[in-house]
Amino acid sequence: MPKEDHSLENPGKKGFQEKLLKGQERKFLTLNKRLIIFFFFLLLSILLWFLTVLNKDYNTILSYPLRYVKIPKELVLMNNAVNHLDLDIQSRGFTLLRLKMQSKLYPLSLDVNSFSLQSVPGDTPIILYLVTDLIIGKLQQQLTSDIRIRSALPDTLFLLLTEKYTKNVPIRLDLDLEFERQYMKVGKIKIIPDSVRVSGPGNVIDTLAFISTIYKKVTGIKRNVTMDLDLKPTDRVEYSIQGVIATIPVEKFTEESIKIPIEVKNIPDGLFLRTFPTNVEVTYRVGLSDYKKVNEHMFSAVLDYSAKESSIGNKLEVQLVKAPEYVQVTSFSPKSVEYIIEK
Repeated sequence: MPKEDHSLENPGKKGFQEKLLKGQERKFLTLNKRLIIFFFFLLLSILLWFLTVLNKDYNTILSYPLRYVKIPKELVLMNNAVNHLDLDIQSRGFTLLRLKMQSKLYPLSLDVNSFSLQSVPGDTPIILYLVTDLIIGKLQQQLTSDIRIRSALPDTLFLLLTEKYTKNVPIRLDLDLEFERQYMKVGKIKIIPDSVRVSGPGNVIDTLAFISTIYKKVTGIKRNVTMDLDLKPTDRVEYSIQGVIATIPVEKFTEESIKIPIEVKNIPDGLFLRTFPTNVEVTYRVGLSDYKKVNEHMFSAVLDYSAKESSIGNKLEVQLVKAPEYVQVTSFSPKSVEYIIEK
């Protein structure tokens, strides 16, 4: 008996399914076209509204930077002078938007010699002033003609000038150093130059004991490191240099211990203080090249007899007051010792 050919069954049903799919595709395409048209007109209406809004006049506050020039060489600003003016400006939205989008405004340079003298000649500090209405024209020139300046605050600029003082101060490094395992700093860090000449108001210069470098962290150190470091700025102070070169000597180290005798200071004549124990053990790290140099005479551990009145119990604190600069002391023991006084 011949087999039935199922591929020829229900031709009407297959045609109906194809028509249904085509109908769904047409509906989907029609819906997409409608959405595209809707969003096009929505965006167009938003754009037209935006353009209409930006075409109107608006008022806003603009912070405009100032710079003081031609200060006499023998004088310096004593106060934190106003470094910007708050301008009340009016312009169209397009212009204000473009102005706000500018990354930086070019400062208005003010010649100190154009300021009026308020103090009596010869007085210190010298007090100068300038009415800001007098510089509105200069500001207007630096802005576009589409912008109108209505007013400026503060209405008067005051400058306090005083005699410039100078002195040399040492440079202090602000470094965070992390060494590779078995490596250490050996000796002092070399700084070139090791001092800076500072200039500024006397009340500021007198307080400066040192100038720091800008903080820097260095990791993974296992060889000598040379780096350029910038100096940390100080308000109203000028530097003769802006940076230094620092060289860090680095070497592999070994760890050792050494016993040193305890010395007693400030003990009255005729008395003898005996400690238990009589030595302290110092543990230190030293570079391999300096290993053979180290001996007990390079260290000093002392206790202060005059501190016995404030001590707790029958013990005095031991202080390690001397060690070679090329070693790194990690610990010493004991930190305090018992004692007896003999005559």
